[in-house]
Parts: sequence; C-alpha cells; structure tokens
Amino acid sequence: MRIAWLIGLVLTVILVLLIPVQSRAQVAVGISVQIGPPALPVYEQPICPGDGYIWTPGYWAYGDDDYYGVPGTWVLAPVGLLWTPGY
Repeated sequence: MRIAWLIGLVLTVILVLLIPVQSRAQVAVGISVQIGPPALPVYEQPICPGDGYIWTPGYWAYGDDDYYGVPGTWVLAPVGLLWTPGY
C-alpha cells in the first residue's frame, strides 16, 4: 500500500512538471513624435455680428499630408446651457 502511494506521488510530481507554465512575457512598442504643428497665425478678429455670438478660436488640424489651419469664427452660443470653448 505504501509503495502504491509513493508511485502515485511520483507520477503526480512528473505530471505537474510536464504541464507547461504560462509565460508572463510582455512586449510593448511605443512611438513618440516630437514635431508639433506650426505656430498659430496672428490675424485680427472680425467684428461680432450681433448679440448672443461667441468667438471660437482657430486651431491646427492634421489632414492627409500635413497640418492645415482652421480659422476662428463667430458662433451662436447655446441658450440656457453652459458652453466651454474647445482647447
């Protein structure tokens, strides 16, 4: 009986050693671009068209090939809502 128990223990240890251990290796790739858009153009803000308008400043957007400037514009502020301009 003792030999059967010992054989069972040895077989269990061999079986545990044969099971592959899950690998915890990780691979990470990072890309960093250090080139930003050009400086925003300086231009005179047009006159406000009327009451209830707020100025939305221009910004740089990135297109298919390069950055392009989106000019600022006057827009009607939403009525009864808190509005924060984009940044």
